[in-house]
Amino acid sequence: MRKVSLYIDEDLWVRFKEAVLRKHGTLRKLSSEVESLIRESLIGEEAIQGFAGLDVEVDSLISPKEIKENRPRLRGPPSEAIIREMRGRRIAEDIPR
Repeated sequence: MRKVSLYIDEDLWVRFKEAVLRKHGTLRKLSSEVESLIRESLIGEEAIQGFAGLDVEVDSLISPKEIKENRPRLRGPPSEAIIREMRGRRIAEDIPR
């Protein structure tokens, strides 16, 4: 562990502390939340280094937002509707009229 000093915009820091308080119910988790955010920001670099260790060339990583935006659109009804209809037919055939 290392103790550090940072200069952060006052309004931003107040909003961050409020978010931590809402999430944890205490301000004792401020350091762990800052550490978590730093770790998340470095994940991309660690992933690229990991791929390099496997001799896989990676230009850049795609963010979860980009993955969601580029996901193919479904055609036809959702699978839940199809399964529900199939179950309904099966039940209707077993019940005498």
